[in-house]
Amino acid sequence: MISQSKSPFFTPNRIGFSLSLIAHLAFALMFYDYFHNIDVQQNGDEITSIALATFQTPSNEPVVEPPKPQPIVKPKKKHHRKEIVKEHGKLAKKEEEVVPPTPTPQAKPDEKVEEGEMIQTLSYRNGEEDEVFAKIKRAIERRNKYPNMAKKRGLEGEVIVEFIIYKDGKVSNIRIVKPCPHESFNTAAINAVRKAQGDFPSLDVTTKIELPIVYELKMSKL
Repeated sequence: MISQSKSPFFTPNRIGFSLSLIAHLAFALMFYDYFHNIDVQQNGDEITSIALATFQTPSNEPVVEPPKPQPIVKPKKKHHRKEIVKEHGKLAKKEEEVVPPTPTPQAKPDEKVEEGEMIQTLSYRNGEEDEVFAKIKRAIERRNKYPNMAKKRGLEGEVIVEFIIYKDGKVSNIRIVKPCPHESFNTAAINAVRKAQGDFPSLDVTTKIELPIVYELKMSKL
């Protein structure tokens, strides 16, 4: 009969040690799993609390907005009225300045009347019927020219002139006895006498003439 040989590995001591080791390992695994779950729960709470702190709803207190900056007001430029008034004043003075009328040209005597020389006077006051006086007057009227500016403005006037005619027909001492308010008529009257002296009749004696020269618009239309 063949005897059964026992394995030297599976001894009672070894089997007991193996069971004890397995029990300890199982117990250790249980403790490890327990403490691992606790750490996970604690860490999850912390994360949740952080998330809640991060996403807190805003408080109901009113938010005070900073005041808006007001626009800068530029200072208005002051107008120097005094200077403007002065300039206008100067212009007004210039406009008010009236050019003084040119003095009526008075003819200088070409010759002096000799002492003791006989001089007759022919005046419009008493010599209208004299033939010589009438010829002299007509000669002046033919040479008389109506001033253009006075004609455009519709002005009329009368100038009384005085002058001396010598026996040789020369004229001197032309002057205005009664001037017209419109200076252009005074100048025209003297020019008419000067231009007409070549048409005057010959005289026996030196004669002083005093006559009116009339300026009427109806005369200028002839």
